[in-house]
Parts: sequence; structure tokens; C-alpha cells
Amino acid sequence: MHLPTLIAITLILNALLGLLMVVIYDLSKRKPCFLHWALSCLVFSLGIALASARTSIELPVVTYGLANLMLLAAPVLAILGILDFIGAELSPRVTRKTLLTAAVLAVAVLAASYSNKAFFNAVTAMLMAGCFATGALWIRQLSLRNTAPRLLLLSLYIAHAVVLLVLAGLLLGSTAAPQGWIYELVLSSHVLLTTGTSMLFPLLVYVATEQRLKRLANQDELTQLFNRRAFFNISDDLFDESVRAVSDFSVLMIDLDHFKQVNDQWGHAIGDHCLQQTAQTLQAQLREQDILARLGGEEFAVTLPGIDADEARDIAQRLCRCLAQKPVMVDGQAIQITVSVGGVQRKKEHANVQDMLLQADHALYSAKSNGRNKVIFHTPAQSSSPGQGAPA
Repeated sequence: MHLPTLIAITLILNALLGLLMVVIYDLSKRKPCFLHWALSCLVFSLGIALASARTSIELPVVTYGLANLMLLAAPVLAILGILDFIGAELSPRVTRKTLLTAAVLAVAVLAASYSNKAFFNAVTAMLMAGCFATGALWIRQLSLRNTAPRLLLLSLYIAHAVVLLVLAGLLLGSTAAPQGWIYELVLSSHVLLTTGTSMLFPLLVYVATEQRLKRLANQDELTQLFNRRAFFNISDDLFDESVRAVSDFSVLMIDLDHFKQVNDQWGHAIGDHCLQQTAQTLQAQLREQDILARLGGEEFAVTLPGIDADEARDIAQRLCRCLAQKPVMVDGQAIQITVSVGGVQRKKEHANVQDMLLQADHALYSAKSNGRNKVIFHTPAQSSSPGQGAPA
């Protein structure tokens, strides 16, 4: 493609992307990341426009000095948008001091090289390469489960840094204005990569928002565990897999003992804290493949794939013991937390996890009726095992 035509198209696309993100910024409760990305696109477009005017306007302060400052400001603004997006918790004082120092050094370096236009452009390219390399380091911290957009943006940032370093080398190695297909290819890559990265920013926000909504739909807000809906969706799949593989599969129902008394005596805020600590303790004692969920109130459920009744009973007793040995401390006073557990191993008569959960719930009721802080499994001949914590 004709390089001037490509630059003109890039200028228009970035300007339109900038205006689009201004609109998104206004519609998205004014998220700062969109404002930074919008300014990045608009500043880059203006910088390209001024730089393109070098052949027709004899005003180097504008076509070189101001243009290069804008081209350098564009990736800086993009990085600020990335920091806003990932919610980087940086000290405002350190951030302002660091940015101010970096800006002063960059302007000083550019001012020192201004007399030699080729060297001036090369220094600008190297500084921009440093910005994109820094941006790549921040992009690595994006916590997206779907890594494709993150990896694509990371690849573009790394490629952009490399292209700008090559461009700087070409500018330094030439006494006159660089010419030839290599220079045009490198310059074309630069403008295309800039546009490509700008187009990915809204995609990142979309993916992150979608994941957040999905997490809210499947996660208990208080304990951050799976909720009832997610528990059955995931556990039913594991149940079907255990049927196909003819493997062991067990389910536990867990209920906090005398939890109403905790709420009545200490208040619901402390009760919520007890639920959170219980969830953390349970999660710490289970395997990664086990599914732990809060079904509601003070009731939890655990799916144990590949675990038979004897192993599940041992696990349940360990959970009872760990919770009883870890009271919740409030103003120097210990709130003793114990649980009753009902369990069941998958049998042929079970059609799904719901069937198992009903029998585990019956076993849990037996544990409650027999003194609490106990583990009882639903088996042809029911047996009970007291938890090794303090009596309820």
C-alpha cells in the first residue's frame, strides 16, 4: 500500500477510535481508562498529521518538536489507561513523582538531540520503544481467564517495541532521510500496530466485564465460593463423568452449629465474618478439584470426585477438627465455630447430585440430632463419627 495513503487511513481510524472511546467513556460511568485511551488515539492522530506536514511546512518546532512529543505522549497515555483498567494500586505520590521525572528526562533528551533531526527522530523512536516495553510488563498483570486478548495485546506491544528499535537503528544509520522498502515497511508496521493496539482496548474491557458478570452469576458474594447454581452445574458434570468412568464420587453437606445464636449475640456483621472464615478454612483443607459452595445461610456443600465414603469421612472429620480448633476472635473473645456434616457416596440409585444431596441432608439432620459437631454418612447401615473439636 502507498505509505502516504496508509498514514492518512491510520490517522482517520485513530481519530475515529478516539471519538468512539470518548463516547464509551461517557456511557461507561466515566471509566478513566477510556478517557486515557481516547486521548492516546487523538494525540497520536494529531502527531501523525503534524509529522506528515514536514515536507510541505517549514516549521520544524511544530512538525518535529511538537509532533514527536505527541507521538511519545500517545503510548504514555495508553499505559495510564492500562493501569486504570487493571486497577494498579500505586502510591499517588510515587506515581506523580515517577511520571514527572520520566517526563522531564524525556523532554531533556529530546531537547538535547533536536539540532540533528535524524537523531531527534531516532531518540523519539527509542523512547517510544521503552514505553511499549513498559506497557508489555503491565499487560502481563492482566487477570483475564480468557488469555487470548491479553496475549494478543502483549504480542502487539512487544512487536511494537521491536519495530521502533529497528526504526531508530535505520534513522541512526542514515545521514539523510531514510528511503527504501525496508524503511517504508517498518514505518507502516509502526502505524498499523498503533491502530491494532487501540482497537484491542475496548475488547479487553468487554472480556473483563463479561467475566465479571459470569463470576457474579456463579459466585456467592459474601464468601467468594460457588453459589447454589454453579455448584449444581459443575457437580452434575462431575457426577456424569464419574458414572462414565465408574469412579468413586462423594458429597458432603456442612452446616454451622448454633449459628442463630452467633447472629443473635454478636450481630449479623460478626456472623458474616464467621461465615467468611469458615469458607476460607474449608477451602484450605480441600483439593483443587473439589467443589465447595455456599448453598445459602450457614449451609455449605462439597463435591469430592474420586473419593469413596471412607476417605470422605476422614476428610469431613478433618474439616470438623480444623474449624473447632480455629475460633473466630472478636475484641479478644473467641467465638467457637463447629459444624455438623452429612455425607453420601454415589450409588446406582442416584440419578444426579440432587439425589445425593437429599440423602446427605438426611445424614446431616441425624448429626444435628445426635449432638452436633459430628460426621454421619448415609450408608445402608448408618454410622456416626464425632468430630474431634470441642463439643457444640
